[in-house]
Amino acid sequence: MVAGDTIPRGSVRVSPIPPRLPGPPPEAAASRPEIWLVEERSGSEAYSHGLRIDTRFAVSNWKRSYPVFSHDGWQDNTWRLHTATEPVGIVYHTTESHLAPFDRHHNGRLRRLGRWLLEYVAKQKAYHFLIDRFGRVYRVVEETDAANHAGHSVWADQAGLYVNLNSSFLGVAFEAQSEPAAALTPAQISAGRQLTELLRSKYGIRPENCLTHAQVSVAPSMRRVGNHLDWGESFPFEDIGLPDNYAQPLAAIHRFGFRYTAEFLEVTGPRFWKGLLLGDELLRQDAAAVGLGPGEYRNQLQGKYRKMVAALPKPGERLVEETDGSEEQDFQGNEHEARRKQ
Repeated sequence: MVAGDTIPRGSVRVSPIPPRLPGPPPEAAASRPEIWLVEERSGSEAYSHGLRIDTRFAVSNWKRSYPVFSHDGWQDNTWRLHTATEPVGIVYHTTESHLAPFDRHHNGRLRRLGRWLLEYVAKQKAYHFLIDRFGRVYRVVEETDAANHAGHSVWADQAGLYVNLNSSFLGVAFEAQSEPAAALTPAQISAGRQLTELLRSKYGIRPENCLTHAQVSVAPSMRRVGNHLDWGESFPFEDIGLPDNYAQPLAAIHRFGFRYTAEFLEVTGPRFWKGLLLGDELLRQDAAAVGLGPGEYRNQLQGKYRKMVAALPKPGERLVEETDGSEEQDFQGNEHEARRKQ
């Protein structure tokens, strides 16, 4: 069931949007504070804005290398990809782990649960960073490596299209649960803001590429958004120092042709619905621009998504042979399987 018309009327106010939203203006480097490593000791790092990262439990995984797909060339199969090795965004998660009441009478249990959780996510190589209930920041997977945090997922920005974000996006998990709606401690919010500032400063990450797992997760077999639902509502974007990114058009809809259901609406909320409605509207605009109905255009987008999935390397594989010093690969006709090398 496509739920584009099932959002309750009047529950969301969305301003009219012009045909094909322009990209965000270039972000001046001066708008991001300069943050540097002050001190590095065995097991910890201290940064100039006050953040401390515990590195004692950090583990390695396969090195980050991922494809960035072009926006154009899909009609005539001349689309392109190039490889990248720096993260372009952040995905925020909840751990969905056991929680104890946050008070001094449960301090011992809080500490034990946090330690068990840290050991588990390190074993699973599940995130790049974990923020526990006390606001302590732990590095889980090394920043140079991919982490197993996003699964089937998609996003798009002005630079290109991204599929399966384990490499292209950093995973930041808060020790929290989605149900009831996640409530972070003040220490977690403060630490989340500092960590976001650090990662944005270090990698030049744009604010609109800082997203929740629910915004990027997809279920390919069902052609639906929201295979994972953590932070489907109530993520404190503003407290973390970001705009309300729930209001962004959902790329899974207008760039990849995924749908959403009434059940998905029940577990999200009006803030999230804005992005769904804008995604629907952009899909209709793009379909009209090429003379197609929304359904036919959605099918084309899904075919495009399948081509991208077919071109993905296996973990640890490189996408192209760098014989000419270039990391770009062009595709013609039906050839959409990237050359791979270990």
